[in-house]
Amino acid sequence: MTPSRLLLGVIAVITALMLQLAAIGRLPLPGAAPDLLLVLVLAFALAEGPMSGAVTGFLAGLLADCFASHELGRLSLAYALAGYVAGNLHDDTDRSTLQPFGAVATGALVALGAFSFEGLLLGDHRITWHAVARVAVSSVPYDVVLTPFVVPLVAGLVRRLDVDPLRRL
Repeated sequence: MTPSRLLLGVIAVITALMLQLAAIGRLPLPGAAPDLLLVLVLAFALAEGPMSGAVTGFLAGLLADCFASHELGRLSLAYALAGYVAGNLHDDTDRSTLQPFGAVATGALVALGAFSFEGLLLGDHRITWHAVARVAVSSVPYDVVLTPFVVPLVAGLVRRLDVDPLRRL
């Protein structure tokens, strides 16, 4: 990973987290709010592959865990798993228009499942079947709606950083 790609990831994660905390999380939406940070992690996974998705997911989740009311590390594990799964769906040769939507939906369900399972293991009383179903029905579709805005932007920025600067001359 080049320093410019690392800097892109850091700036994108911090910006998405600030937007999530300051604006998106406060929207008066029915059910759960969309998770911009998770969609960003999945976009990096689709653009760069499973290792980038897992690392970006772990670090973004760890940063988000610092501002949450649950145990430290729960989001980092959930985001890392989701990033790894979505990164395995990364395919440069045969990319359909609907592939990012399916990858984001799959990644959001993996993150929700992992976070819920961790909560059950840790005895979190807020994790119930009703709560998990409500989040799955409301948050996952919101995440899929964010897909056409986030995934092409991240893919374009990553592609732009992949271009050799000497080649442009």
